[in-house]
Amino acid sequence: MFRRLYVRLALATGLLFIVVGSVLITISTRTSELYALETTQRVNQNIALHAAEDMPLLGPNGVNEAALKELAHHVMFINPIVEVYLLDTSGQVLSHALPEGTVLRNRVDMQPLRDFINDPSKLPIFGDDPRSKTAKKTFSVSPVLDVSGEPAAYLYTVLNGSDYEGIQQSLAGSYNLKTGVITIIAALVCATIGGFVLFFFLTRRLQRLGRSVREYREGSYQGTINLDTRHLPQDEIDVLGSAISEMSERIEQQFNAQREIDLNRRELIANVSHDLRTPVSSVQGYLETVLLKELDPDIQKDYIRTAHKHCIRLNELIGELFELSTLESGNVEPDWENFPVMELIQDIIHDHEIAAQEKDISLSAESSKQGIRVCADIAMIHRVLDNLIQNALKHTPKGGSITVRVSHDESQVRVEVADTGEGILAKDIPHIFERFYKPNTESPTLGNGLGLAIVKRIVELHRSQIAVRSESNHGAQFSFWLPQPG
Repeated sequence: MFRRLYVRLALATGLLFIVVGSVLITISTRTSELYALETTQRVNQNIALHAAEDMPLLGPNGVNEAALKELAHHVMFINPIVEVYLLDTSGQVLSHALPEGTVLRNRVDMQPLRDFINDPSKLPIFGDDPRSKTAKKTFSVSPVLDVSGEPAAYLYTVLNGSDYEGIQQSLAGSYNLKTGVITIIAALVCATIGGFVLFFFLTRRLQRLGRSVREYREGSYQGTINLDTRHLPQDEIDVLGSAISEMSERIEQQFNAQREIDLNRRELIANVSHDLRTPVSSVQGYLETVLLKELDPDIQKDYIRTAHKHCIRLNELIGELFELSTLESGNVEPDWENFPVMELIQDIIHDHEIAAQEKDISLSAESSKQGIRVCADIAMIHRVLDNLIQNALKHTPKGGSITVRVSHDESQVRVEVADTGEGILAKDIPHIFERFYKPNTESPTLGNGLGLAIVKRIVELHRSQIAVRSESNHGAQFSFWLPQPG
């Protein structure tokens, strides 16, 4: 129960209410008490002055005890909480009208009395209570003048005497006080209960979020954590939920990517094993035949030539595997430079002219404008065009044509390699850029299925995409875009 966040929040809030309520009650009680004392002192500010004027408190023989007792009787009759003392100029208690043994202090500090007389605006001012050794009480004081007009004594009246304290103690168990205490306790209980309800609804989304994370951690939650917070205000809980949803989605994507990598790795191993087994077996077979049998020199030479051809094929396959692996590692970036693209195309066409002439294939280049320049890695683009033209030569029959076209707009250059060959079936187009993919065809000129995969990766490194259009028996067109120099 106490592990629930909303329970702990409600209890903490209730405790805070109790502490703050207690402090406020203490402060308000003290403030009310001071206010009452200040009011009492202001109302009775001149009581000592009037009393001293009405009664002759000093006679020829000292203190007029009869007058003092009569004065005390009248004052206490009107206000029972007032106590009357007569002090000398040093604060010594000269006389009083209280019962014997009740006065515990014979001297009163004069400084508060002087403050009261000099500046009575700063009330309440507390003076010594003669009936207590330590207590301070509000008071009123007035000098008693002699015949020369000088203070001969002081009439000191304590305004909240012992009777006042007795009344306070009797009120401690009064109905109004009990009602107030009960009301405060009830308010605190209601506030705590309200806190339980309020925090339950405020933390409900956090509970739902925690439940989803727990289910995801335990594996019972399928897929990613998707929390729909579109109808809710964008507060911290929504931000946290969105972050957890994005995190779970990223984890799911990484998991799927890792699973795909593992699948591709197994497929790669299987494909590499298959593609390497054929030339290795051929080389081994021909060499074993040459070693074990006495062959005619011409036949022996043919066997060695065939084994050499398979070695060349094996070397090309290993080189392309290494190149594709390097391109897909993420550690290769194009070496950007500006160069005229048609000069590069002419060089590549020149490299393939002999192969094209042997198959009676027309190999040419076209450009919408002379001197078109691009910003790219010249070695990588050379590799792309070389692979595309080799691919076109493999699939274009005798008498066909291969054309490399260059066009441009304001910011990009489009390069297209088009042939009039056998074309690509619609079902094969989505897969031709996959590693080791080979269409279902009996063509003996098919490669190892890595050339177009290399092309696709290089074009992607140039922030572009390779596109293909083709119809069966109507040729194929491969195209991509390169940026012009800025």
